[in-house]
Amino acid sequence: MTNTTPYQQLSPQNINDDDSINSTDHVRKGNKSLDFSGIPKSETKGLKNMASNQFSSAARTPRATGPQSVPSLATGTPIVASSDRVGNPMPTHPPATNQELSIIFLENLPKPATQIALPLLSERIEKTAQLVYCNTLLLQGEKTSDDVVQMNFTLTENERQWMAEMDEDPTKKDGVKDSTEIAEIIALGPVLDREPYRKLLSCLISGFEDARILDADLLQGLVQLVQSGSPGCLVSDDLVKIFGILRIRLQETHQQSSEHSFHLTQAVARILDVMAEHDVKDLNRVEEHESLSGVLSGLKGSSDPYLMYQACYAFQALQYVPDDETALQAILRHSKGVAGGLVKISGLVKLDLNMVIEGLGDLKDVAIGVYDVAMPAYEGLCSVIESGRGVLENLRDGYGSGSRKKRPWYVAIRAASALVEAGQLNDLNRLIYEASCRRDPLFQWGACQLLGEIASDVIWDTTVRQHAVDLLGELYKNDPEWGQDESVSTWMINIVSQLGTSPDRVIATRAQMLLNELMHDQGDTTRLPYPLRGRLPLPTSSTLLTRVQAIPDVEYDLHKLRLQRIEERRRGVYIPPQAKPNLQSGSDTLFPLMEKVQEFLAGHRQVFLVLGNSGAGKSTFNLQLEYTLWRGYKYHGPIPLYINLPTIDDPAHDLIEKQLQYYNFSEPQIQEMKLYREFVLICDGYDESQLKINIFTTNNFNQTGQWKVKMVISCRTQYLGPDYRYRFQPHSTDRYQQQSVAADLFEEAVVAAFTRAQIQQYVEEYVKELSAVDIVQDQPPWTAEDYMDKLINIRNLMDLVSNPFLLSLSLEALPSVVKSHKDLSAIRITRAQLYDSFVRRWLEVNRARLEQSPLSDAERSDLNLLVEDNFLYHGTYFQKELATAIFMEHKGNPIVKYTHLRDKATWKSAFFAPEGQAKLLRESSTVTRSGAFFRFLHRSLLEYFYSRTIYDPRDYGSDGDNSGDREATFDFKTCLAQKNIVEEPLILLFLAERVSQNPLFKQRLLDAIEESKADAVEEPIKVAAANAISILVKGGVSFNGADLRGVKIPGADLSAGQFDSAQFQGADLTGVNLAKCWLRQVDMSGAHMEGVRFGELPYVEMDQRVRSCTISPDGKLLGAGLENGIVYIYETSTWTRMHRLEGHTFIVRSVVFSPDNRRLASGCYDKTARLWDTTSGEELLVLKGHGGYVSSVSISPCGNRIASSSVDETIRLWDAQTGESLRILEGHGYSVISVKYSPDGRQLVSGGYDGKIRFWNADTGEPGVVLSPSFGGVICLSYSPDGRWIAAGHQRGQLQLWDAVSLEPGPVLGGHPDIVTGVAFSPDGQWIASSSDDKTVRIWDASTFTLVTVLTGHNNYVSCVAFSPDDRQIASAGDDWKVRLWEVGSSWSSLDPQDGGRVEGLAYTPDGRTVLSHDKGGTFRQSDAATGTSAPIPYKMPMQTEVTFRANALDGSQLAFGCYDGSIRLWNCQTGTAGPVLEGHSHEIKKLFYSPCCRWIVSVDESNTVRLWDLDDMESQHLVLDIDEYSEGDVRDVAFSSTGGQMAINAGLYTVCLFDTQSRENPSRMKLEGSILSLAYSPNDQQIAIGTKENRILLWDLSSREPGAILEGHKNWIRCVAYSPCGQWIASASDDRTVGIWHRQLSGEVESWSRVQSICAFFGYVGNVAWNPVVPMELATGSWDESVQVWKVSTGEAGKVIVKMTWGLNLGTLCTEGATFTSAVGLSSIYQKLLLQRGALPF
Repeated sequence: MTNTTPYQQLSPQNINDDDSINSTDHVRKGNKSLDFSGIPKSETKGLKNMASNQFSSAARTPRATGPQSVPSLATGTPIVASSDRVGNPMPTHPPATNQELSIIFLENLPKPATQIALPLLSERIEKTAQLVYCNTLLLQGEKTSDDVVQMNFTLTENERQWMAEMDEDPTKKDGVKDSTEIAEIIALGPVLDREPYRKLLSCLISGFEDARILDADLLQGLVQLVQSGSPGCLVSDDLVKIFGILRIRLQETHQQSSEHSFHLTQAVARILDVMAEHDVKDLNRVEEHESLSGVLSGLKGSSDPYLMYQACYAFQALQYVPDDETALQAILRHSKGVAGGLVKISGLVKLDLNMVIEGLGDLKDVAIGVYDVAMPAYEGLCSVIESGRGVLENLRDGYGSGSRKKRPWYVAIRAASALVEAGQLNDLNRLIYEASCRRDPLFQWGACQLLGEIASDVIWDTTVRQHAVDLLGELYKNDPEWGQDESVSTWMINIVSQLGTSPDRVIATRAQMLLNELMHDQGDTTRLPYPLRGRLPLPTSSTLLTRVQAIPDVEYDLHKLRLQRIEERRRGVYIPPQAKPNLQSGSDTLFPLMEKVQEFLAGHRQVFLVLGNSGAGKSTFNLQLEYTLWRGYKYHGPIPLYINLPTIDDPAHDLIEKQLQYYNFSEPQIQEMKLYREFVLICDGYDESQLKINIFTTNNFNQTGQWKVKMVISCRTQYLGPDYRYRFQPHSTDRYQQQSVAADLFEEAVVAAFTRAQIQQYVEEYVKELSAVDIVQDQPPWTAEDYMDKLINIRNLMDLVSNPFLLSLSLEALPSVVKSHKDLSAIRITRAQLYDSFVRRWLEVNRARLEQSPLSDAERSDLNLLVEDNFLYHGTYFQKELATAIFMEHKGNPIVKYTHLRDKATWKSAFFAPEGQAKLLRESSTVTRSGAFFRFLHRSLLEYFYSRTIYDPRDYGSDGDNSGDREATFDFKTCLAQKNIVEEPLILLFLAERVSQNPLFKQRLLDAIEESKADAVEEPIKVAAANAISILVKGGVSFNGADLRGVKIPGADLSAGQFDSAQFQGADLTGVNLAKCWLRQVDMSGAHMEGVRFGELPYVEMDQRVRSCTISPDGKLLGAGLENGIVYIYETSTWTRMHRLEGHTFIVRSVVFSPDNRRLASGCYDKTARLWDTTSGEELLVLKGHGGYVSSVSISPCGNRIASSSVDETIRLWDAQTGESLRILEGHGYSVISVKYSPDGRQLVSGGYDGKIRFWNADTGEPGVVLSPSFGGVICLSYSPDGRWIAAGHQRGQLQLWDAVSLEPGPVLGGHPDIVTGVAFSPDGQWIASSSDDKTVRIWDASTFTLVTVLTGHNNYVSCVAFSPDDRQIASAGDDWKVRLWEVGSSWSSLDPQDGGRVEGLAYTPDGRTVLSHDKGGTFRQSDAATGTSAPIPYKMPMQTEVTFRANALDGSQLAFGCYDGSIRLWNCQTGTAGPVLEGHSHEIKKLFYSPCCRWIVSVDESNTVRLWDLDDMESQHLVLDIDEYSEGDVRDVAFSSTGGQMAINAGLYTVCLFDTQSRENPSRMKLEGSILSLAYSPNDQQIAIGTKENRILLWDLSSREPGAILEGHKNWIRCVAYSPCGQWIASASDDRTVGIWHRQLSGEVESWSRVQSICAFFGYVGNVAWNPVVPMELATGSWDESVQVWKVSTGEAGKVIVKMTWGLNLGTLCTEGATFTSAVGLSSIYQKLLLQRGALPF
């Protein structure tokens, strides 16, 4: 054999060396046998089926060869492997021969035992005899039934019950069967002196020797103690004695239990390893060597391959413990000590891998040279490996007759173990690949086991353990030499499978991912039947110290608390909730909340905040979390402690102490737990306790000497305010690290609404829980299918019940709600109705319960009185009074503490006294009790009952209990006036829902408003009026044209209310919120308007499109860059222009102030950046160097540097003093659009059209991390003030946040349908503002990442957005030549923005009662023409259908959808089913039109082909027009005559074609003077009106085909024209954002038209207008600002035409067109300017 290094021996060219394991000679000699394992050759019966008992026969996935590296694992679903392991039964003896005997013992008796009572589950085990007794029972419980019978062991009934209760909760066994003390003793072994160590060893030896039943933990502890012994502590006699004991026990055991044999064989092998290292010699060959060899040979009958491997390993280990033969001495001499050296390597301080590898080769040579049979045997072994024979076959066949041979694989595994012990894992990795015996299946088997033990041993770092898993995967997938033996590959899969169940989530996930990859397209395999661990886990606490130091025992009392809390939570429906990172996230971001919290508990973070809306299930989850943690509680593990925060007095201090005192823990116990235990603190109801502080910080958690906790805390989303994270984040004691540390230790999640699947699951569980408690039910119980049918078919109900609490209410209420309804689709259920039904049902059930309960005579008498006088009435009244008292007497704190002796003289006694009718009513109410604390089941019930003091259905005879004739339970006026409910949104919502239910309630609210008009009214009347009008506005009541003169409604919330043409003269509007109000033509003359809010400020008018704007750090200046290159600077106190900066020659895309406010930098498309003096307006620097447009500039926080980005794909850094170009940063692959300095100035971040976000070192320019978002080009970037977040606006309309510390992706804020052009954080971090080409500014809550409001007002693209430094204002600029200013936080939370998009279709139904509309987003709506009450029209489209156009049938019976594939799909609105599919077009559909009679549909495709479809004859279609004939332009509009007999088609820019739908002859053409946009027939079909791009309306006489009058007056395109039914009026909709009203006059036979009125109240193009065909002088409009409005046209004094709005949908914008504010009191000058800009009349 040629001389080669170990690495060279692995190279391909050396594979065929004659000494190589791959030698062809070896293959040829494969029929020779050698003793492979030292086990004699035996019978071969059943060999073929042996492997199948333990391994699957699935073929392995083919593996590619190549470089060996750790792969990245793909995600996937873990495959759970399982197997049934059946132990071998104990042998039984045959019965004796029957004989005649004197009968002395009349019956068989149980085995005699010490009589001792079983302890109860809640009792402490105090006596050793009890411990033995309990462990004996548990041992029997682990045996099979056959085992118990054969052992003649009979259990008493008490014993069976005790064992059954133990089996219900396996964690109860922890206190009985526990290896903690053994593990603790073993952990102490290595640090003991010689004498204590030897005493400890002697005790363990004696304990094991005396034990009748094998204790695996004690055995492993003994081995581990021996392995860890310090030098000089162990002597040969100790090892010989231990070896002898194990050998004898193995001899006695191996034929009875494979599990025990496995543990004993493994222990023997480990002891032999130690004996070899300690050079133990001269074992007696007959008693020791041969005896053990015989036992190991006997294991050949086992079908357990794991046991067989351990036997093989033990046999090899035995060869290195010399007996009294001299032949071994010869081996050692010939081997030059190689073998011995390798075996003892674990004792070396530093291992030499090369020595190990070379030694393995030398050992092979030595073995060949010493034995006469060595070479044939070795060749036989190699040929077996070459032929693919496996471990099982080798072991079974033996390959020899018992001769003892040392094998390189054993030495290699010993070396590998030593490397692991020394931490030399890199060398281990190399050894696995370079060992000369690496193809030996037994070497592979042992190496895999080592890797599995590393991965499962928590003593290793997580990363190391992950690497162990990865190396297993690499060997399996990519090493062609590894695992060719099927048993090895299956062994690897079983190891990975067991790692997949690891309690360490990181390792389990890694293993499950690998397992899924390895098992792809393969069958299941069995699971490893033995624990994969190399040592006993280190205990977390010291039971020994507890005894020695007399530490207070807390475990017994914790055990009692555990049982109590588990029992309290045992019942009830629980569906695991899903959660998402933020409320804007889609359904694809959901994750199981429980798993996320478990990850948190296993990680390093300290606080987990659970957010969610009211009723989202936060409290239910918290209780389930506590239950789960208690169920899994381990001795001395973390203690779960649930705390209902509102029950604790002053939670800011001593929080845990107070809760533990409540559970009756003593002071010494509390101090013990404080210093030495860890807690999982589950704090519920932060919002209900009305806290504003950080209780984690105030309680000093996790500080030195304080409580060690992980805290899970919940809070309602609605309760959160600005910077809410500071209330929850742990704060570092190092103020310089506080921000980053706090962010890293904090985590949060938002509970998601229930999905349909979760609702279904909840319903099924709910039905199972229904029991005899429903004794008042007078009909058969509903099934789950019954409930789901109602939930699905009742309109909007599924959306409502996605809230878990409302779902529970709905299930209680549904039977009574639908009892009298047959048409489920006609039912409309509100939140208030659900609560009504739930409360009624609750009281009925509890009344029945009380009637059947054993009561005292006094209680029975009180109950009879309540029942006779209507129990439901009194139960409701009790809860209404309680809710009122809580708000008025208890400041709204929902939890009331009551102890009778202390509180019997207070208001509380009327509700919580322990006797009388109050006790009965309380116990039957929705009030729950926990000790001395009382609260409603849910906070929303408190708000619901308070709302019922203002509106109670009983007072209006609408509650179904025949109590309507009873006198009102509460005085309406008093209740309405006792509290301002504007700040209680849920109360306001409950009452707003009642408005539409009962006209009388609405009238009473209107009366309250009317009463406030009196000259002198008291404050309560004003409060009542303000509440009343706020309820009505929230309930959708419009006050258009209302007489509100003199009303007094201070503090009312009128935001988004409609007050078109209303009269407010002399009204008290102090502090009223008028944000987004519709105040067109309102009269507020003389009104008191101090403190009024409009939500925005006056805009600044520019003389060009504004492409950039910024506000100076001191807030005193505003800079704006224009399209023509001019930069303006304004002074913000008066909004006067200070400077006009000239120098740029093109679009100024970016402006920014320096930190000292004295300079302003600008970036321009003229390829330059410039620096200006803000005081003098002087140009300071011109920065030249970019080869393309400069898109962005940023000034460093120190003010010394300027960064600029450009479309030349670079970023440049400039000296802000000299203008010198310092660095050019390259890396982007396309135009760089934005660059920003981080708040600390250390980093730059840039983004561009290449879709990348890049980080750079701001000083050196070195590139950093590159992020790759998935939303297209990055248009704008912004850092949050604290530097935690980076917001990126994208080309596709998304706004994504990134964690600036971890650089992990954060929430994605979706909402803009167009490019996000600008993004900014408010200086206090509360808000994020984004601007877009969709003409809006959107405001997001930076804490919850929810959309707060949409600011509309710009009528063109919005290019940028900026906050003022005091957080009070937002500036936005756009292509409408304006910089608009908005007030921050003016009732933003009360707004409900709509995102349907522009209105694309509008029509009245033929009866004039309904307005049909649809928008760009695909929503169809039908609105009551009189009231505006609106509902969507439901429809379904096939998956992956791309709709390109939509249309309504004018009678509302049908919808039509034009599709990208050229088809037209119909939907039947009456049946709710899909209709026919019309096919004929070969291009996408771009226009659809219905005829007035709804018989015809006209379709236009992308090629301008026009087709006519007859819906009465679906097979009939007609080609009307082909673009080949008319190529002047696109077909934009089609109009039908009133009868549908003719239609007009805009067939290009200047042509109208007339087509007869009956004759279907070729169309005739009219040539016009104008670019046509819209067409309309007159009612008599004699005239056609044509809207044009030339801003004119052309009237054509159809009989003469001659042009008629031309109507002029619009300033932009006319998109729609419509004749009134009488033909005397025309309405025109235009891009000038107006609707023109035109009137016809006749002078003789001469017709003339004049524009008599304009509606100037739109904030987008007006694309649709239609007249009501029945109601005279009523018209509807649809605009690109998303609004739909109905208007009434009338004639006033002197013939003046008056237009008033009847109602509007999706208005959402402040409108003061034509409003009067003359002599308004307290109206600031800034607001006066705003109102004038919005169209108000001069003051």
